[in-house]
Amino acid sequence: MLIRSSILALLLIYSTGCSTFTQFFDRGSGRVKISSAAFVNSPETKPTANFAVDVEDNNMAFNLNSYQWKNRLLLVFAPSETSDFYQRQMQLFEEQKAGFPERDLVVVEMFTEGAGRAGEKTLDEADVAQMQKQFNIAPQEFRTILIGKDGKSKRSDSYPVKPEVIFQEIDAMPMRQQEIRDREALLGNADRR
Repeated sequence: MLIRSSILALLLIYSTGCSTFTQFFDRGSGRVKISSAAFVNSPETKPTANFAVDVEDNNMAFNLNSYQWKNRLLLVFAPSETSDFYQRQMQLFEEQKAGFPERDLVVVEMFTEGAGRAGEKTLDEADVAQMQKQFNIAPQEFRTILIGKDGKSKRSDSYPVKPEVIFQEIDAMPMRQQEIRDREALLGNADRR
């Protein structure tokens, strides 16, 4: 992915008539950043100021907005993976894991000690610190926060919560009700064929 990002950045520079550039590559973040570029003066192009292009890949900073209108998020904040509340919460989730994809629900685990994860994506300490600040979570606090597809917080719990309770909350949401109707209509049409 990173090589593809680098190639895309170089193609962008080449196709815009750029003659010189400075490339910044941070192996830790997986970020390729073209920090400056100078254009060739030609009849087709006017001299332009330096510009910056960020070409991002899957290792970039965590962004809640990238999930909006696609997924519901269940943010799980804990001091560490060994936290009793965290361990209990994950056990409860494991018992009902089939209900998560059905509701487009992604669990985002964030730890004060160590990295976190959102599905298959790894979150670094900076991502976790930013999310703790955004949701006003103390370093030693356990909390689950349900975020709807609209990007708004729907429920918050400071103790392990049964997935059935979360599923009931989601299933009562107007958007989820529409998803259920759409799925039933689709299945009904498939049965008639």
